[in-house]
Amino acid sequence: MRNRIDPHNERDDFRPPKPSRLWAAALWPVHQWVMRRMHEIVDVTVTGMDRLAAIDPNDGILICPNHSYTGDGSVMAEVGRRASRPFYFMAARHTFAGHGGVDGFLLQRLGGFSVDREGCDRAAMCQANDLLTTGKALVIFPEGEIYHTNERLTPLREGVGFIALTAQRELDKRGAQDTASRRVWIVPAFIRYQFCGDVTPALDAALAEMERRLLLKPKPSMPLHERIVRYGEMALTIKEKEKLGRSFDDEGQTLPGRIARLANGILERLEVAHFGKPRSEETVPLRVKQLRRHLLGEICETGTTPEKVAEAHDALDDVHTVVQLYSYPGDYITSKPSVERMAETIEKFEEDVYDDYAKPKGKRRATVTLGEPIDVKAFTAAGAKARAAAGELTARLESAMTALMQPRL
Repeated sequence: MRNRIDPHNERDDFRPPKPSRLWAAALWPVHQWVMRRMHEIVDVTVTGMDRLAAIDPNDGILICPNHSYTGDGSVMAEVGRRASRPFYFMAARHTFAGHGGVDGFLLQRLGGFSVDREGCDRAAMCQANDLLTTGKALVIFPEGEIYHTNERLTPLREGVGFIALTAQRELDKRGAQDTASRRVWIVPAFIRYQFCGDVTPALDAALAEMERRLLLKPKPSMPLHERIVRYGEMALTIKEKEKLGRSFDDEGQTLPGRIARLANGILERLEVAHFGKPRSEETVPLRVKQLRRHLLGEICETGTTPEKVAEAHDALDDVHTVVQLYSYPGDYITSKPSVERMAETIEKFEEDVYDDYAKPKGKRRATVTLGEPIDVKAFTAAGAKARAAAGELTARLESAMTALMQPRL
């Protein structure tokens, strides 16, 4: 996974949406070119669009797709073009800094607005609330990061539940006759990618190049999925020695266990250094978020010495290593060595090795499935605590998204 957090290339100011029909029409050919040439997506099929159309035009819609690939936003923009109402998008603020800010200008005209994922971005939360309480459709990717595991969902962040509940409670508080029955709906969605042709020669060539970089002799006679696992184990051994001082490949521990041990070891060391004690009881994404927020604050704080800034940058690199480790479940290939899973893993290796965008290895089709809408009002019972209600709603969403990802028989 590429490190998308760059303290020197992010704007601190909030970037609101500035939707423009003129700009949208003018940019659409460019958008289609990017989908086909950069993301290799030649076709987008949508099922369940009738579920969106059935929602009252005055109700807010929060659409929550999985987030396995950089091009997911482009795919959902295509879905929005076909929907009965335009989509708005919440996107990480670093996205708006691309190409000298041009990306941000265009995103705003297509309905995008920025959010600081590492902190409490009140401006973004207010913007989301305003959209949902005025009958708009908003797209948020609740996984947060891009993990390159198209067929497996990573734990969702609870922020999406808070956003939906806040908007519903705002509608309830207004109490006016014309708003009393208005609702916010969460629509789970699943984006599935499939290759149009045989990409195994391209996968073989890409892996062979990375094997040579690790001084591993490529073995074309070995099944591709076994070579991928061998490469991953070797890369993990190198990281264990670098971060923990020794490798654990001789203790009989499973690959997922070794990955978890290394990630936790890095996090505990950083947490003790910056917070005084480890926070092992928290989830890995939350621990990553807490450290990123703290370290970015140190870097940006006036008066921080160059030495402290350098240390914070090194710590951020270690945090990114944890994110990389977390993105490898360890059994993703062995449990199902499909071409799509092998391609995802190799492309993820390429991003880690070359620190650059890894272009898909062939033309792909995207299928978007929109699930049954979840009535947020059902989670706003009197006396219910906000955090408990948000957790319950997030669990319901996660269950619905997971169900959409199951193969249809």
